[in-house]
Amino acid sequence: MKILITGAQGQLGRSLQEVFRSRGFSYLAFTRKELDITNLSQVRETIMKTRVDVIVNAAAYTNVEKAETDSFKAFSVNELGAGNLAIAARECKSTLVHFSTDYVFSGFRNTPWTVDAVAKPLSVYGKSKLAGERIITLENPDNSLIIRTAWLYSPYGKNFFKTILSKAIRENGSISVVNDQLGQPTNAKDLAIQVARVIENRTNSGIFHITNSGTATWFDFAVEIFKLNGSDLDRVKPIPSSEFETKARRPSYSALDNSKILESSLIAMPTWQDSVKKSFPDLKIAVLKESLDEV
Repeated sequence: MKILITGAQGQLGRSLQEVFRSRGFSYLAFTRKELDITNLSQVRETIMKTRVDVIVNAAAYTNVEKAETDSFKAFSVNELGAGNLAIAARECKSTLVHFSTDYVFSGFRNTPWTVDAVAKPLSVYGKSKLAGERIITLENPDNSLIIRTAWLYSPYGKNFFKTILSKAIRENGSISVVNDQLGQPTNAKDLAIQVARVIENRTNSGIFHITNSGTATWFDFAVEIFKLNGSDLDRVKPIPSSEFETKARRPSYSALDNSKILESSLIAMPTWQDSVKKSFPDLKIAVLKESLDEV
């Protein structure tokens, strides 16, 4: 089986490559410069030439704040790009694995969102990702898997985990962290492992939720990071969303129900606390290295 990965330089793209290498998968990985998914002719040419069996789309516009003022680019990548891959996958009879987000939901509930729950995103980012889901379902409904995930972190690129850990290591003052948005911190490597299993099991098409188990607020997440670093927990101050000014509205409750993927012979993901603890050494090395690079 031959696999193509888009978004090769992103944190998910790099995590997928790490896992695929360890499992002996045959794959090709393309960066944004090497494959612009918003260009249909380029997408068609690449996929026709490579003749891959599976396309894993890790390319995405993920800047939630910037999307509010740059909606054209957000929709270009997250809707048009996703649609182009779905069209090319259909034409070449390849399976498309695409990633979406918990932010397609409004957050107006207090129980985990099932795959068939009504999606009503609050932000431009969420709307662009939902548009991507819909165009994939329209263009290649029989051979596409859409995986919604949440709050990703890894040693690569920028993410909440690394930002908070950097503050724990390099600063002495207090930090304010939102304590009224509930979701699921998810290790990108754990997600990549599940994606490998999905490919190996030839899981049927459809929408699935894959996150680490359990729920947390951003404050809970930050406290766990400080605790693992041996930092003073009193430095982390909880605040309501109303005191943290942002352009984008975020769901107050975006925990996803993972039961559907478990019905497809996949084992449950570790708890978010276990994954944070397991990945902490690698994240700390990454943060310390980046700190040295800045000197």
